Amino acid sequence: MPSLKKLAFSAVLGAFIFQGCAGSPPILEKTSWQTFMRNDARTNVSDDSLTYPLVIAWEDDVSASTAFKGYSKEQLSSPVFYDGSLFVSSTDERLYSYDAYSGKRSWRFNASFPLEATPTISGDRVFFGSGDGMLRCLDKATGKEVWSYQARSEILSSPIVSDGRVIFSSADDRVHAVDEKTGERAWTLGRATFKTVQPRIYGSPACSGGRVFVFFSDGALVALSADNGSELWSKGGVVRNFDSSIKTRRTPLVDGGLVYVIDEKNSVQAFSVETGEAKGTFDLMKAYDMVLPDARTMVILGSDQIVALDRLTGTILWKKDLRNKPSSSVFALKGTVFVVSNYKTSFLSTGYFEKDNGYVEALDLKSGETLWSENLKSGISSNGSSGHSRIALFTDRGVVEVLRSR
Repeated sequence: MPSLKKLAFSAVLGAFIFQGCAGSPPILEKTSWQTFMRNDARTNVSDDSLTYPLVIAWEDDVSASTAFKGYSKEQLSSPVFYDGSLFVSSTDERLYSYDAYSGKRSWRFNASFPLEATPTISGDRVFFGSGDGMLRCLDKATGKEVWSYQARSEILSSPIVSDGRVIFSSADDRVHAVDEKTGERAWTLGRATFKTVQPRIYGSPACSGGRVFVFFSDGALVALSADNGSELWSKGGVVRNFDSSIKTRRTPLVDGGLVYVIDEKNSVQAFSVETGEAKGTFDLMKAYDMVLPDARTMVILGSDQIVALDRLTGTILWKKDLRNKPSSSVFALKGTVFVVSNYKTSFLSTGYFEKDNGYVEALDLKSGETLWSENLKSGISSNGSSGHSRIALFTDRGVVEVLRSR
């Protein structure tokens, strides 16, 4: 049963949730998913609508080596859909552009360093960071470099584009803003944490209403002005340890006047975007990922379970044990929640020659019923994406897999 603490917050949450939710944009054939978790607010929800079952539209292997597939690096970048194209960054140091419908490769760009962050598409340009701390801007049509900006450490975050500025964080606890057209620095904010070794934070800033929300390595959630980088508010100690055997979502989600994060105890917390005031806590289970698929529903993903609840009342709508575990990520589109999981198999059940496998499952948002599922050819660490009436996945073995309705 939901705690009284949750119910006490429900009235306040309701006022924020329905703010700005009067209507949804129409479903378009070219619905974009143009950055990590779809948009600058990192909502992780598409306006697409699919029918099931899904079938493979096309796939491509972009792994670093094709001679031996036994040892593969985690692929942490998600595919992105934009204007009829699909873009993927790979640890093989290249960024690829495809025709989203046919899978025909349009171009590839060699960055000479591993790419672990999802690219961001805005207008006719592609923005992405690499392991050498370089943020690059490419021409979307040709893949030719337009400009580059050098940060002092690796870039693991996906950029956001706000009012003509490209904003991203680097691993040395700095947030940067550069001019979208020229790459010239607009501002940089550093937050001294006095740690000899900084943790690798696999999270990206979120942005809404001219405010940037980002985690720093001291565990603080900070709101910055997108205009000049000034600190608007800070909540210390939200996360103290960024290292975990299961990767927890460390990217804020902004919706209806609230910014949602997963805290140190793996509870979902909601804060006012304006003041940072705590507005609610959801601690029904240990959360590793979350999504808000409509104006009232929250879906929380645990290691081996998934639960849907009413954000206003805290009422559990449904709860489901995952068929395969541990979970990896969750994303949503109209009426459907997609869960990506991993599991291991071994030859003759001997414990030797273990193999990582991936699994994707589509659940009905109202009931939690499984609508469709598929086993993947390897484990998967990156988030899935939905756009152009398709689903795109990128496995750790370096295979881009795009699915569509039959």
